[in-house]
Amino acid sequence: MKRLPVYLILILLVAFLGACLKGRIPPEVKLPESRIDSTFLSYFKQTSGVTAGEGTTSLTLSDGRTLWLFGNSHLNDYNSGTGQIACAPNVHNAAMTSDGSFVMTTLNMGSSDFIPSNETGKWFSPLHAYQYADTVFVFAKKSGGSPNTKTYVAKFHFPDLQFIQVDSFYFNNTNYGYTVFLDQAVGFGYVYGLYQPGTLKDNDMYLARFPMNSLHSKWQFYSKTTSSWMDPSSAATSLALIPGENFSIREVKNKFILLTQEYGKMCDKGTKIYSSTAPHPYGNFLNHQLLHTIGDSLNGVTPVTYGVTLHPQFLNAENEVLITYTINGYAPCIPTCTAGFDNPDYYRIRTLRVGLKKIDAAY
Repeated sequence: MKRLPVYLILILLVAFLGACLKGRIPPEVKLPESRIDSTFLSYFKQTSGVTAGEGTTSLTLSDGRTLWLFGNSHLNDYNSGTGQIACAPNVHNAAMTSDGSFVMTTLNMGSSDFIPSNETGKWFSPLHAYQYADTVFVFAKKSGGSPNTKTYVAKFHFPDLQFIQVDSFYFNNTNYGYTVFLDQAVGFGYVYGLYQPGTLKDNDMYLARFPMNSLHSKWQFYSKTTSSWMDPSSAATSLALIPGENFSIREVKNKFILLTQEYGKMCDKGTKIYSSTAPHPYGNFLNHQLLHTIGDSLNGVTPVTYGVTLHPQFLNAENEVLITYTINGYAPCIPTCTAGFDNPDYYRIRTLRVGLKKIDAAY
C-alpha cells in the first residue's frame, strides 16, 4: 500500500483538529461602532434661547444642573414658519443650563454675550470651567485684533450664575483652560493649555496646576523632562502635539482620555476623531485610536467641523461616553444661506456615542 505524503497527513491533521475545536474558540470580538445619539441631539434643537452654537463644553454644578458653554451662537433667531435661523450668529458666546429632565435654560441676558467684553472689537470664546464653593470659574480665550496669548478667567456667582468679573494671567504665551478639573484629594486644580495656538497647525500642549481654593496663588507647571512640577511657566515642557485647537482631556474610570480631531476648520477637512489614554494627567498618552469619521455631508461635501469634546458625566448603561463636535456650515464649498436665513442643523453640535472599549480595551 502506498504511503500518504507527509504534507497530506498534515492537512488531514489540521482539518481534524479544527473540527474538534469548532465552537471552543470564541468568535472575534467586534466592538460596536460609534454612533450619533439622536435623543441627546434633540436636547440642543432649541427654538428659543440658544438655537444653534459652535462647540460646547460642560460642567456638572453642585446642585445637579449641567452648565453648557458655547462660542459664536444664535440667540432667539428661529423662524417657526420656515424652520430656519439667521445666517450669522448674533452673540460671540453663550451658555445654558440643563436640569435632570434636560429642560434647557439660556443664561445670556437679552442679546448680550454671556461673558461680556469691555473692549470694542474683542470678545471671549469660552473654553472650560470649574466650580469652587459659590463661584464658577470659566476659562476663556480673547479674540479680535492681534493674537492674544493671555489666560482669561471669567467669574460667575453660584447658584444664580451672575457675572462678577474677568481676570487675566500671563503664562509664557500659553492659553490655559481648554480642560480644567479639580482633584479634591490633593487640593489642586489642573488645567491644560496650548502655546501660541493656531487652528491650522500642530500646537504644543502644556499642563499647569494651582491651589483649588485660590486661583491667584502661585501656579506650577509640569516638566516632562524632570517629571516634576516647576516654576516659572517657561519651565513647562510639551506633553503632546495637538492639531489645531481640537482637544479635550477628561478622567473616566481612573484613566485620562485625550480626544483630538484633525485640524482644518474648513469644509472637507477635520473629519477624523482620535483618542489616546494615559494613567496620569501628565501622560504618557498612548494607545492612539481612530474613533470616528464624521459622516455629515451635503452633495458629497463635508461641513466645517472642529471642537471635539468629551462629557464623561453622561456615560450610559452601555458604557458609551458622550462626545460632541461642532458643525459650522458648508460654505464656501456649498453656500446655503438664502435671503438671510439658513438651516439650523448646519450649525448645531453633534452628539456622538463611543464605547469605552473602543477607546481602550482595558476598560
